Amino acid sequence: MSKTNRPPVSMARLIRNMKKTGRESKIAVVVGTVTDDVRIFNIPKMTICALRVTERARARVLKAGGEIITFDQLALRSPRGANTVLLSGPRKARESYRHFGPAPNSKHSHTKPYVRSKGRKFERRRKTTY
Repeated sequence: MSKTNRPPVSMARLIRNMKKTGRESKIAVVVGTVTDDVRIFNIPKMTICALRVTERARARVLKAGGEIITFDQLALRSPRGANTVLLSGPRKARESYRHFGPAPNSKHSHTKPYVRSKGRKFERRRKTTY
């Protein structure tokens, strides 16, 4: 699976989605990386299944009494995916998405140009008279 299809998920997003009613005892499944979030102080006890977990995120989850499992362990524990919550990060958060859209410097465009400078000579539209 390509990297664009496995966006990272922060601990804040993970905790926010697992706080919802009925999800406390379920397994959070992330097809991607789980990253630490220093803005969160209290991490609840939870079970996470992910492709990758950063060192600090892993340490904080284990310290809170939670566990981190692999997809192989998830397949043995829950073969049909019962009691799991599938979560993903924001796909459009990549920097490359800033360059997509109407041409840079056209009217009402917020598209970022692929140039080293935003001066008069760099990727500007031709002067038109209205």
